[in-house]
Amino acid sequence: MVLRINEYNIIRAGYVYLLYMNANVPNPVPAPADQIRVIRNKVRGLLKHEERKLLKQRAEVEEAGMFGKYAEIADSLMADLAAAPRGTAKTVIKNIYTETGVEVTLNPALDATRNAELYYRRARKGRRGYETATAMAAETAERIDKLKTVILDIDAVVAAADPLDAAVDSVREIAAEFLPEESVNAKGRPKNVPPPPPFKKYTIDGWEVYMGKTSRQNDELSIHFAKPSDLWLHVVGYAGSHVIIRRAKNVPYPPPNVIQKAAQIAVWFSKAKHTSFAEVHVTEARFVRKRRKAPPGEVIAERCKTVRVEPKNPEL
Repeated sequence: MVLRINEYNIIRAGYVYLLYMNANVPNPVPAPADQIRVIRNKVRGLLKHEERKLLKQRAEVEEAGMFGKYAEIADSLMADLAAAPRGTAKTVIKNIYTETGVEVTLNPALDATRNAELYYRRARKGRRGYETATAMAAETAERIDKLKTVILDIDAVVAAADPLDAAVDSVREIAAEFLPEESVNAKGRPKNVPPPPPFKKYTIDGWEVYMGKTSRQNDELSIHFAKPSDLWLHVVGYAGSHVIIRRAKNVPYPPPNVIQKAAQIAVWFSKAKHTSFAEVHVTEARFVRKRRKAPPGEVIAERCKTVRVEPKNPEL
């Protein structure tokens, strides 16, 4: 009997110990496939949301585009007030512009003049809103195209990745424009997470070189972190990392070999990575600016010079 009690106590103590250990073990990092699945599902959810929004916006465009017809109905009612006496809910009137009959819906509590005023009001509202509604629908359609491209790019990266964990950062960067900030939750409230990692830093012959790893980091690097005298580099015609060569004011330009190596880094961390050669824009950071409402990572660079280099892994 004593032996059984001791065995029970040992088992119970072991169970309590396991519970304690599990309570103090941090949540494991999700597998690469799970991380990619979460990102892809978020993008697909956004795509469905934007497609539903576009249907509503196109209906608004169609409604607003009726302003010409509403004005014609109002003019026709005013031309023949007897055709729509008070109490009429629906009738056919003669369109004074086309000389054809048109069925109109009326407010039976109002006379023809008041109903004409309602149609004039709808015409004015449609005329004002048509251009805005059309522009909003075009923006949504453009966003849908981008989301579809992001999904295709994610699938292409995953298909080419071996091992899969090498694709997680690339997938996250591809979808960065459409994912919420990692420092806030879905409701926009701050999360208790550590700050994002700093820019990747290299030292080339004594020159400090910084590289953004995501679209948002590219923005921060090029617009806020870079000093006016720094050199800014980016591959021509391909999406990829922004690169900064730190250069103090009134200090001569870095030697050509430093610029060439920094350009090779820019090509390596871009979609031109698998090309034999690529062209890289080089300019001072003071000539780089961001267009208002431009998506993350998109900037305008002026007074650029071009160097042609091959991609090269900086780790080698």
